[in-house]
Order: sequence, then C-alpha cells, then structure tokens
Amino acid sequence: MKLKSLLFATGLGMLILSANTYCTKINPTDIGTDILPVVDNVYTFDTVLRVYADNYLYNDSSIVNYGQPHALGMIADDPEFGKTEGQIYLSVVPAAGGRNPFTSIDSIVGMDSVILSLAYTGIYGDSNAVQKINVYEISDAAFKDSIGYMVRHPGFNTLPGELGSAMVNFTTLNDPKTIIVKTDTTVIENQMRIPLDPAVGLRFAAYDTNSVYVLSNRDSAFQKVFNGLALKVDEGGSSLKDALAYFNLSSENTRLTFYFRVKKNGSVDTVSTDFTLYATSSYEAYNANIIKRDPAYGYAALSQSTGIIDADKVYIQSAPGSYALLRVPGLSGLDNRLIHRAEISFRPLDLPGNDIYTAPDLLFADLSDSANNRFMTIKDDFVYSFTNYTYDYQTFGGYLKDNRFFVNVTRYVQSLVTHQNKNYSFRLYAPKIAIANYSYPKESGLPVSGIASGFSINSKIAKGRVVVGGGSHPEKPMVLRIIYSKI
Repeated sequence: MKLKSLLFATGLGMLILSANTYCTKINPTDIGTDILPVVDNVYTFDTVLRVYADNYLYNDSSIVNYGQPHALGMIADDPEFGKTEGQIYLSVVPAAGGRNPFTSIDSIVGMDSVILSLAYTGIYGDSNAVQKINVYEISDAAFKDSIGYMVRHPGFNTLPGELGSAMVNFTTLNDPKTIIVKTDTTVIENQMRIPLDPAVGLRFAAYDTNSVYVLSNRDSAFQKVFNGLALKVDEGGSSLKDALAYFNLSSENTRLTFYFRVKKNGSVDTVSTDFTLYATSSYEAYNANIIKRDPAYGYAALSQSTGIIDADKVYIQSAPGSYALLRVPGLSGLDNRLIHRAEISFRPLDLPGNDIYTAPDLLFADLSDSANNRFMTIKDDFVYSFTNYTYDYQTFGGYLKDNRFFVNVTRYVQSLVTHQNKNYSFRLYAPKIAIANYSYPKESGLPVSGIASGFSINSKIAKGRVVVGGGSHPEKPMVLRIIYSKI
C-alpha cells in the first residue's frame, strides 16, 4: 500500500513538473557545437523549457556609411513581409583639386557622354530581376550631414524629371564590360553604368573656376551649385521587382565620368574627367541609404508598441525590420545544477518565397532589461573582441545549421540557477549593429560596462528575413534546451 502511495506521489510530482518543462531524448550531436556527455538519465539529464515569443517592429537606428554596401532596388511583393525599397543619395565632388577639371568651357567642342558608375558588390533576392533605375538631382538643401542618415530617414526632395536612367538586368551586373575611348580599351567588371544627359556635363563645365573648383573646401563649394544625386527604382517601368543590389560608394569604380571633346593647338581631342562620389582625407562626402518597408500579410500585423503575444510564427526581418521578445518562465526557480549546455532552439517554417528571400546571415540575441529601459549582452556567453571587432558567432550561435537556429546561453543559465539572478526576456533580431550594454566575461577581470556599445552583426542592410516557429507552434515550437547534471 505504501509502495502504491509512493508511486502515485512520484507520478503526480512529475506531472506537475511537466506543466512548465518537458523532457525529450536529445542527440548531443544535434545540439550546439560542443561535445556533450551522453544523456543517460542517471548522471546526465535533459529538459526542454517552453518559450513564449512576442513579435514587434523594430525602431531601427542603423546608418549606412560610405564604406559599407548600399542597397538599391525593390522587392515589390515578398509573400510574407510585403514591400521593400532601397534608395541611394550621394554627393558629387571633383576628383582633382586646385584646377578646373574641364580646363575651360571655351575649349569644349562637345560633350559626348556622362556616365554614372557604381561598384557592384552583391545581390539579395532574385538575380534575374530587371529594374529601371532613375537618377535625379537632389534639391533638398538639408542633405549635407557627413555623419550619415538613419536608414528610416524620409527620402530627400529631388527636382522633377530624371537626369538619366537605365534598365538594369541584375544578373549581368558582374559581367565584364568593354569600354573604348579613342584607341584605349578597358574591360571592367562588377559595375553598374547609367548614362546621364550630356547637358549635365556642359552645366558642370560652366561652373566658375575660382568659386567652385580651386577652393580648398571644394566639397562644400560644389554642393552649393549641385546638391547631389538620387538613385531610385522606377516602379512602373520595372518588369521584375524582386531583388536588392548592393554597391560600394567608397570604391574607385564608383564615379561620375565626363567624356568630351576639346580644341587644343588647332586640333580636336577626346578627353575625360572624373568626379568622385566617395569621401577622402581631402573632403567630406554626404550619403544616405534609405530603406522603405511596407509590411504586408502576416508581417502587417506587427507594430512597435503592441506585440503579438505568444506568436506561433516569429517574423524576423533584417534591419530595418522586426524582433521578438522571448520569455522563458521555466528558468525562474530552477534548482542548482551543473549546466552542460543550454540553448534557445528554433526552426524556419516552410513558406512561399523562402527559396528567393533567404534568412539573414546572422540572428542575434541579447537581454531586455525593461525596468531600466535598456538592453544587455548575454553575460559570459557573448564575448566580444574590441581588438578585432568580432565575436565567435559559431559558438554563440544565431546562424542556420542543419535547418535549425540556436543561441548558446549555457553560462548565462548556469549563473542564473546558481545565483538565482533575475530571469530577463531575450531579444531576438537581425540587426546591422547591435547596441547593448556589454558585460565582460568574468575571466577578463574587467569591470562590467555601464555604457551601451555597438557590435557589428550583419554587414548588409535589409538583407535577409525568416519566419520561424514560435513557442506555440504545433509542429516546430521554439524551446530552450538544457543538458545538465544534478549537484
């Protein structure tokens, strides 16, 4: 009789425990990247904790500076996330200082062509995209911040009518192109070329030498007469709007080239001159990469203030995009134990568009300290090198491995169960730059940082999106897995 009572009490206790946690046989090779002890349920155990995932839009503060890839193009109808558009705004400065790059307007016989060239660095979406790119003159005098503009900044005003345009086949952007000027032949690769109205060249050639071209501050002097260029997609004139192309403004292959004929010593000669579109030590340059999002479908229900609580689908779109707050109540009050491995595990859902619009290179997780209105890196698990400006993402996680994402929180969970620290929510997102209060590992001997630091996560803006199973998903639930030994 006593034995039956004992068995009944034990079974009831296990049933109560499973209300917040549940056990499953885990193959150590399927969890994380470490070699783990075998789960034998005698010395080593495993458990899975329920995760509650809440969806939000992210109030992004990312800035794309001159040395980083700029997104240009349009994704008109992502079947899960809707519309994305990338616009580029940039200033123009004569490459050569101390002289008029056109020599003299009186010597010019004719302006043959004006070519805007941008160095191509990659694509996101369908490489077969065909989009018409229009170039406009910026009329907004406010476009002069050398620090840079947030990607969610409103677009700048432009003058009516385009300076030039080109129908761009994205799949040929990296193809070799042969440029012939007189007897000189040059082969270029990875470059988008857009012809502009030759009248633009005559206008540049007519600018006064003394007040524009020979000044030491020719960057600001030139912007007073020409505010800059804006590149936008002609939505109505584009046939396949399902990709973003990326361009490097700091490359020497990004420039504005004028080909013109001059009369010299009684004969006519064809010459060229370049204007740069990137910053140097000699002058400042202004740029903006504006990303416009128009959410649709499941993503349309998200907002910055009101979350979709305990979502079965978690929408993660790269900056400027969305994030999820992950709550794990089962971590509160866990008895002390030796944690061999703890990780948040979640899987992408099979949805339309996944073959074209792939996941971000890296997802990132930190901690939400709502009481103090701040975010913190996951103590001891996220280790950053301020020397190399990198972190070990292969150990920390956030990437897709065997069709599954994971985030390593082993040391954080160990500290939590040992010291009964506060159980914070995790923030899961795909930022360009993660800004959070950094906690140095105990081994470093350095004090905990009280100042938010920026950590580079994804190099390309607006690249990647993924829908993963939330904690309430019936087939692919998000969980926090723990392998441990009793103490």
